[in-house]
This record gives sequence, C-alpha cells and structure tokens, in this order.
Amino acid sequence: MTEDLDYTTGNLVANLRFACSFSPSVSDICRKMGINRQQFTKYLSGSAFPSRYNMRRICDFLGVDEFEILMPHDQFRRILQLRPQRSGDAPPVPEAIDTLLVQAQRQKGHLGRYLGYYYTYYASLSRPGFILRALLHIYPWQDFVAYRRIERLHDGRDGPPDVYKYRGLVLEVGDRLHMLDQETLTGSELTHTILFPVYRNRVSLLSGLTMGVSGADTRQPSAARIMLEYIGRNVGARESLRRCRLYGPESPEIPEVVAAYLHSPKGELELPLRAEPLAPAPQG
Repeated sequence: MTEDLDYTTGNLVANLRFACSFSPSVSDICRKMGINRQQFTKYLSGSAFPSRYNMRRICDFLGVDEFEILMPHDQFRRILQLRPQRSGDAPPVPEAIDTLLVQAQRQKGHLGRYLGYYYTYYASLSRPGFILRALLHIYPWQDFVAYRRIERLHDGRDGPPDVYKYRGLVLEVGDRLHMLDQETLTGSELTHTILFPVYRNRVSLLSGLTMGVSGADTRQPSAARIMLEYIGRNVGARESLRRCRLYGPESPEIPEVVAAYLHSPKGELELPLRAEPLAPAPQG
C-alpha cells in the first residue's frame, strides 16, 4: 500500500501505476523503456527506488521531468491527462505529414549524436535587449528523437521567474535540423527552430534561427538567431537550470563565441525580427 511508504516513494508508486494504465501491459511498457520487468515491478510495489539512470529512462519515455513524476498523484494525473493519448480512432493526417513522421522515425539512430543537454541562447522575444539562456534536453522517445526545453524569464532581481516549458520533436529535412515544439501549459504557442547540422561525432555548438511568438501582450510573430551549447549527456538539471535566465548582452556569463554570433558587425545585440499586422483598410 502506498500509504505505508515514505512520501516521495509513495508518489512515485502511484504515478507509475497510473502511467502504466495507458499501456496494454507492464511487459509492454518495460520492453519499450528497455527496463527489466522484474526490476520495474519492484518500483511499482515500492520495494525499490529507480537508479538515476533508470529514472531518466522512465522520465524520457513518459515525457516528464523527474520532479514531475515525484509530484503528488493528483498533480501528476493532471499533467498526463492534459496530453493527448494515441488512439486507433485518431483522425488520419495528410499524407505529407505522415511521410515526415515516418522519416523522423527512420532518423532515430542517425540523430543519436545530438542526444544530451544544451544551453540555448537567443535575443529574448519578449524582453528586448536581453539574451535568454534556456535549458534543452534531446532524448530518444519511443520511435522518435524528442526534446524538452525550459525557459526562466528572470533578470536576477527579486521575485520569482516566469517559467515556460516546451516539448517537441527533432528531424532532419533538406540537410537542416528542424525542431518543432509546443508550450505545454496552455498549448497556445508553437516554436520552430532550424539549425545547421554537424558532420562529426562530437557536437559542441549548433547555430541557426528560431521562430515563435513574443510572450508580451502583442503576441507578435518573431524570429532571432539562436545558438545551442552542448553541456553533456548527463548533467545536474537542477543546477544547470539555476543558470538559465535573462542576461545583459555584455554579461561574462555568455560565452564569447555565442555573444559574437548574436551581435551585429557593429557590436550591438541583433534584436528579433518582428511582424506587424496589416493596418485596417480605410472605410469610405
């Protein structure tokens, strides 16, 4: 009984059992995660707690963060229930989209070199004059390569940060990496990032362009240069996240190569390109 377990383990047990209810069987979910069924059964009973490695595999498969899977059960249920589940009755997608998804599945091995954690840097779309550093994690998910991104809009002064979370897929089309994600809380924002690929096994920096919507009230479509800095396959996510916030364009926290990429030849931070709505046609 989960009531006899400590608070953290009890949450994990209840949340894992709920997550398993979306799969045909425990064996099926273990096979997809690549975790021994006997070991996973111990997690379900609360007699063992996952190692850091297995916890990461479980979280990656479910598309959640570690702190989310340890949340009180009612909160965790809401997180999973807000996400659409696959269904045999799902409406068909256009043939071109279906072809893209099949292509993405075939690229899982090829995109393996990009797995891991990154800092992303770009001129903030909602706070002009600042560079936003965010944390991004690329990981294998079922038949795809997926990623999650966390932004903390905070300039170091007092007050809690505004936190935004995004989840999406990675695929390569036309010799470019495409990353398409959706903001997970309200689902009201899509972001499309296009990056130049690397042709060596070791990835250090990725550069390109990101397009989204300003978080300000105007909700302007915006685009900015972006650079991804690889920081490792396994990192202390909590500590890495503490370093994610808004920085001034001359901050020593911004690596020189990143600052140079985001600044114009005149040495000024390149501000995002923004679109304006058409003016109403004159009446007359």
